[in-house]
Amino acid sequence: MSSVLPVTPHANGATATAPVAPLESAPPPVPPEVVELDAATIRSAMWRHFITLQWSWNYERMQALGYCFSMLPIINKVYPTKEERIAAMKRHLVFYNTNPQVGSPPIFGATVALEAQRQGAVVDSLKIGLMGPMAGIGDTIQAILFRPIVAVLAASLALAGSGVGPLIMVASGLFWTFLQIPLFRFGYRRGIGVAQEVAQGGMVSRITDLATIVGMIVIGGFIPSILAKVSTPLQFSQTETVNGETHPVQVPLQGTLDQILPYMIPVLLVALAYWLMRRFHLSAVWVLIVLTIIGFGLGAIGVL
Repeated sequence: MSSVLPVTPHANGATATAPVAPLESAPPPVPPEVVELDAATIRSAMWRHFITLQWSWNYERMQALGYCFSMLPIINKVYPTKEERIAAMKRHLVFYNTNPQVGSPPIFGATVALEAQRQGAVVDSLKIGLMGPMAGIGDTIQAILFRPIVAVLAASLALAGSGVGPLIMVASGLFWTFLQIPLFRFGYRRGIGVAQEVAQGGMVSRITDLATIVGMIVIGGFIPSILAKVSTPLQFSQTETVNGETHPVQVPLQGTLDQILPYMIPVLLVALAYWLMRRFHLSAVWVLIVLTIIGFGLGAIGVL
């Protein structure tokens, strides 16, 4: 139905339109429907993620296929039509790669919560923005700090003849497996807040700093126990005067070094390994190869 603006005549015969009431503002957009996820669906997605995330790892999209498979229970629950489900699956098939035990569970939990709100664009941005930082955090805590400490402890017990060493390695693997459950729940509860937590540091930063301090203390404490046998057989001669008579005496070099700094040679070997990794960016395997060559060479000439 068309509307006609009312006109008002003037004394000179002209007409003018009467003031028009302002148009009503457009209604606010309807927020997307939030789907209530039942506990069984959430658990199904969570365990899929824990078990199958890296089963289909590939060099093109890395963990994307496992991530998409893990998200299928949520997609089937949230989106009723085939077209919507296909679109959601395509979104989760884009490149994705992060630390699987520490980094991915909170990301996956957050995306589950946001996917239930049909926030597809937010989900994609969250995955892209967090997979890099969470990979750095997870690899630092797990691969650089935790694993060397546990491996050194297990190796020291194994060298002492204890069967607890292998059990410690098995227990550490189980620890990282079941740690994914609270990490997933943390991400699910926080949703988009996970990104704010990572950006602002907060608890994640404190945990990383604490793990670094503990790791340095433990590694430093295990240097004497693991490398105590690394010593030098070299001796040097000096003369001593006893009752007016001078006698040559052979003095072990190792004893003199221990008086200056106990376990000096093990400490220097650890410092050399650290320098090789920092200066030449060598992996741990290459550092071990270099130290092995140095050890055999110095042992052959009688220095160690």
